[in-house]
Amino acid sequence: QLRAQRGPAQQAPMQQQQPQQQQQQQPVAAQPVDASLTPSALAAASPAAQKNMIGERLYPLIMQSQPQLAGKITGMLLEMDNSELLHLLESPDALQAKIAEALQVLEKHQQQQEEKM
Repeated sequence: QLRAQRGPAQQAPMQQQQPQQQQQQQPVAAQPVDASLTPSALAAASPAAQKNMIGERLYPLIMQSQPQLAGKITGMLLEMDNSELLHLLESPDALQAKIAEALQVLEKHQQQQEEKM
């Protein structure tokens, strides 16, 4: 499940990704999974490094469709298992479906916050 709030660990990948905003003109399908994101590279990395490596690939893809919420959505998606995240990197349709799901969670969360006021 997706959560609307991120901890400090998920904020670091977003901050490191700011320079990649210029890459948003590339179509989603034109951004192949980087060669450094191989199963052996992931296996050799710590769990935090694995999430960072995957987050660095997800952020520019999410930025293309949701530039205002790319950091938040990336953080939400990074709560998923790495195998699911790798599938999202390879399947633009699956990624768009998860982005839509994250937007629904954010909208519901925002409505709940407004009701409390």
